[in-house]
Amino acid sequence: MKNFAKLMALVLACLMILSLLASCDNGKTNDETETKAQNESVNADSASASEEETEYLPDVDRNNYGEEFYLQAYGGAAHMQYLWVEERDQNIVTEAVYDRCQKVQEYLGIEMFGTTPPGDHEHYHESFVTSVKNKDGAVDLFIPNAYMAVPGIIEGGYCRDLKTLPGLNLEADYWNSDYMEDLALLDHYFLGYSDYNIAKTYLFTFNKDMLEKYGDALDESIYDTVRGYRWTLDKMISLANLVYIDATGDGQTADDTFGLSGQQWIPFIPFLHASNLKLVDLNEKGNYVVSVYTEQTAEKTSTLVDKLKALASSDCCWLRFRIEDTPVVPITSGRTLMYLSDFTALDGYLEYDVSFGVLPYPMFDEAQKDVGYISLNYDGYIVVPSYLRNEQMVADTIEMLSFYSDPVRIAVYEKMLGKQVADTPDDAAMLDIIFDSLCSDFGLTYSTITPNLDGILYMIPRLTQENGTENIASYVQGLERGANTAIDKYFKKLAKLN
Repeated sequence: MKNFAKLMALVLACLMILSLLASCDNGKTNDETETKAQNESVNADSASASEEETEYLPDVDRNNYGEEFYLQAYGGAAHMQYLWVEERDQNIVTEAVYDRCQKVQEYLGIEMFGTTPPGDHEHYHESFVTSVKNKDGAVDLFIPNAYMAVPGIIEGGYCRDLKTLPGLNLEADYWNSDYMEDLALLDHYFLGYSDYNIAKTYLFTFNKDMLEKYGDALDESIYDTVRGYRWTLDKMISLANLVYIDATGDGQTADDTFGLSGQQWIPFIPFLHASNLKLVDLNEKGNYVVSVYTEQTAEKTSTLVDKLKALASSDCCWLRFRIEDTPVVPITSGRTLMYLSDFTALDGYLEYDVSFGVLPYPMFDEAQKDVGYISLNYDGYIVVPSYLRNEQMVADTIEMLSFYSDPVRIAVYEKMLGKQVADTPDDAAMLDIIFDSLCSDFGLTYSTITPNLDGILYMIPRLTQENGTENIASYVQGLERGANTAIDKYFKKLAKLN
């Protein structure tokens, strides 16, 4: 969260000022102190009134549109609670979301409604497409899946280039312009990303109490390891290997204690990007091509796969490959040191009596500190339909939703950590690192243009299976020609839309 550091600095500054004022009062008479207190009270009232008069607002004119704004977001109720809620409850996050909605509605004179689209992950976008085709105005803002159906809705001409929407200040710090530039197609911003998006990314959770037991084996606090850019793949593997307790003496069972647990499917994909490797990247001609296993990247990618495969097959890990496989040992069990978690799943951990922290995915090695940590976003994007009833109303609403999202992120921090932000500075700093390092690879976001590219996306999970024998070179080379051909055809189709 961009403003967290500013918030903490402001709190500290206020405390220092109060301390200074208190020291200045020493030795003064009661009359002097009373007069000073009265003056300070008047000044405080004046300052408060002044602050109210100069409330910081986005560059959006107050309006009374008298219209309805319709949000449609993939991901069900668990995702929608971060975007729109109909009424207040006792949940700190949804309270903040409700307040944001109220501010935007009152300022613009609109009424917001949120819905989740019908259908599974392969068909959820159909209601959005139908709305655009019929020009019925049933969707003003669409939050899609991280990649399913994304290429199709863009190619079909159903998405608006955000650069052409009047009133969006895409250079403001609550928009991630670098992120959007990475996913731009022929210089068009069909996909937006701002503070309004609460990332459904993957991260490491760890059991704090369990980690303390192994403190003697660590050179420093795990938080200092991350801050010092020493949280690497080898460090993570060595930490996982510290922990394995065979509870029954008959080999690996679910009753044992493990160093790492989780699903060996989507959560394994971010290891690639955390190592500063891309599935698809621009070549010397400026064209997107498969880049994960080239002359420049082959050695690094092979090393990553070999290390993860060795880790996945070791006794210290309890992993499952598919959803239907044997359930993993969760972080809430108290029997795994680290767990590969979906960020939005952290909410469900709070009801358990387990103290946990969060960490970003590790860098490949310490030489990567110049790039830093990279966290792969699995949330959706801001997508505006190509047909709008009132484009200025939509632009103003999206701009203000993004602008007023800081309190929502603060509330997310407080809830996910189970305490006030100020009481958990280390964990808040870890969440800052994760949020500030979000990215999405072209190969992920546009993977569904061909099964070949989708196959490369799931390369790490498939090649690191314990019983897998496929060679990485033959695996990628068997898919990349078809993937590159599909990428080329996709851009040719997009060019015809312009």
